[in-house]
Amino acid sequence: MTKAPDAWLHGQDGPIVIVSAHVAAYLKKAVPLDRLRLAARDMQDAEVYNVLSSLHRAALAYNPGGAEEQGSDFKSDRSPTLTTRQAATQLHLSPRGVRDACEKGRLAGELVDGRWQISRASVQRYTRNQ
Repeated sequence: MTKAPDAWLHGQDGPIVIVSAHVAAYLKKAVPLDRLRLAARDMQDAEVYNVLSSLHRAALAYNPGGAEEQGSDFKSDRSPTLTTRQAATQLHLSPRGVRDACEKGRLAGELVDGRWQISRASVQRYTRNQ
């Protein structure tokens, strides 16, 4: 059952919108959120950058088919993201190769505090496409 628009609106000091991972994934496909997120970082607007980073991470974690579609390797108690080293091990690449793939958009990842957090689902898609 779909929730009414007001069900997503919260906050006492001003409106706060709660966004599901499904909506975050939809927005990530429909709008250049990565470009907006990086622009907010460059403009040093921490609030906008942090919210867009949260949307980005939620979109990476979104799994419409459930854990069984991720393969036997995926377990629901695991993080939806991998470190560069973990991704490199799974992909049989060097950590530099993983960073390059993230920078070129071949792997979905986010640079957080100077370290890549790579979408586990993206690594699995990359493996299937090789």
